[in-house]
Amino acid sequence: MSVVLQSKPMCFFRQFVAIATCAVVIVCCALGCNRDDASAAAGDERKQDPIAVTVTPAIVAPVQRSVEITGTLFGDEEATVSAKVPGRIVSILHDVGDRTAAAQPLAQIDKTDYELAVAQKQMAMQASLAKLGLAEMPDESFDLNKVPTVERARLQSANAQQKFARGQKIFEQNTPGISEQDYADLKTAFEVAKSNYEVELLTARALLADARAARSDLQLETQKLRDTTIRAPEAAATTQSLTNPAPSQYAIATRLVSIGEYVREGTPLFRLVADNPVKYRAQVPEKFLSQVKTGQSVRVQVAAYPEIFQGSVSRISPQVDRTSRTFEVEMLLPNPTGKLQPGSFATGHILTSVQQDVTFVPMNALVTFAGVTKVYAVADGKAVEKTIETGQRVGDNIEVIRGLSGVVPVIIEGKNRLATGTPVTVTAATQPTTLP
Repeated sequence: MSVVLQSKPMCFFRQFVAIATCAVVIVCCALGCNRDDASAAAGDERKQDPIAVTVTPAIVAPVQRSVEITGTLFGDEEATVSAKVPGRIVSILHDVGDRTAAAQPLAQIDKTDYELAVAQKQMAMQASLAKLGLAEMPDESFDLNKVPTVERARLQSANAQQKFARGQKIFEQNTPGISEQDYADLKTAFEVAKSNYEVELLTARALLADARAARSDLQLETQKLRDTTIRAPEAAATTQSLTNPAPSQYAIATRLVSIGEYVREGTPLFRLVADNPVKYRAQVPEKFLSQVKTGQSVRVQVAAYPEIFQGSVSRISPQVDRTSRTFEVEMLLPNPTGKLQPGSFATGHILTSVQQDVTFVPMNALVTFAGVTKVYAVADGKAVEKTIETGQRVGDNIEVIRGLSGVVPVIIEGKNRLATGTPVTVTAATQPTTLP
């Protein structure tokens, strides 16, 4: 019985030793296998085949710097034509969409009353001239002595003066040839004739002033008669600035009156716009204040047409808006075809300066991940990763601001499997990239 009790612990001990030995062997085998796998993987990495890639050289070229803008088109001149005189509209000569030259008729007000007023003032002026014995209005240098009544009074005065002079000589002789009464009569006759001449002269001057006043009334009524014809604004007769000549043609944007309508003085009739050239106004951020100058070229596009319209900066506001922190820029755009319509929204660029030696890479050379942009160059047969910062896009190429410079070959095909140090087999692109 005691033997049996002593033999069981020995049996359990031998079993435990055997199990532990097997476990150690298994662990060692596992560790050995892992070391063999790692060694094999390292060996495979050292023996990795080069990756075929296509490269093209980066481009170094000058770039046109510009300021992007958005704004609205305006007419070079916009005007509301109103009635200068009251009356009834009897005809409309142009309507919305028509184009008319400066000073051309647009509508007609009934002129009957104004023609009668002109005839009345004409007769009043002729009556004033008739009192002077004149058929037409004299100029400012007219001599009033040529008026018949004045001429008669002047001759009478001159005759009385001569009689008085002769009588005075006779009266002053040692033995007077005439009596004192006769001498006094001659003197009085001369003074009366002289006074009559002065009165006739004043009367003629007053009549001439009345005639000229009547002429002014006639001119006023004549002007009112002319104003019954509603016209487009006239080009200024004075010398205009060569950079801003008076418009020679207008387009009718709005018609506000109809035939038969009675209009009063100042009633709006037409809205006109001069649309060649047009003005393009845009708000530019104040950070570009030092870059934008008058005379700089402008390129503008509108939604209605695909082409680019050329112009230039004409005016720059001297004040920055305190709310938006922008300043207004006005640009002139030639518009001979009328495609640019005032009121339209437009986008554009102000060409500010040209920067030399700017590096560009093709868009298909970029690798972007998690907000980081990079390209791969090639050095000693291996890929080299370059983290870059991009700028302006030109066609299928993009500017590199930081991270790459010069004519460096960059990988455009096969870049997705690369990392720094990956061996590559280089093939040059069949068509090198160029800027448009």
